[in-house]
Amino acid sequence: MKNFTVPDICDENDDIQIGNLFLNSYGGLNKFYGQIHTAKCEHSNRVVKELINQDGTGKVLFIKHTGTELCSMIGDQIAQTAFDNNWNGIITNGCIRDIEVIKNINIGVYAKNPYPKKTNKKIGIGEKDVPIDIGNAQINPGDWAYIDSNGWIISRKELDL
Repeated sequence: MKNFTVPDICDENDDIQIGNLFLNSYGGLNKFYGQIHTAKCEHSNRVVKELINQDGTGKVLFIKHTGTELCSMIGDQIAQTAFDNNWNGIITNGCIRDIEVIKNINIGVYAKNPYPKKTNKKIGIGEKDVPIDIGNAQINPGDWAYIDSNGWIISRKELDL
């Protein structure tokens, strides 16, 4: 993976969005980037599972949790499957669980907080590869995400690092 820092990207690029939702790193990688796929989930993470079962080479999955009930969009099985299918990372405005296992998987995972409850597959089917907003950022499938322990940014195109 190319060497970069999000602060350097911010200093060198005007045409980016800087995410204002503060997230924590839970995966084995703190820094990653890639072209974005999106999942919009009320409570069920079924579409997340569909996406991570695809080849994720060079990709980052952004998950928007829209439900009112707390649940974990990512667990150890999803993180492991994403790693096995070459995803660079997963980012969510929601929660995750199984953090003691996920920290040992060599994939980037950023989320708000841990929460032990799994999703309810009966509530909301979800949508994949649709425009979403996370905090102040408007995120479209095909955009590029760059994240490290300093924060995250969205670019409409791949940046020359």
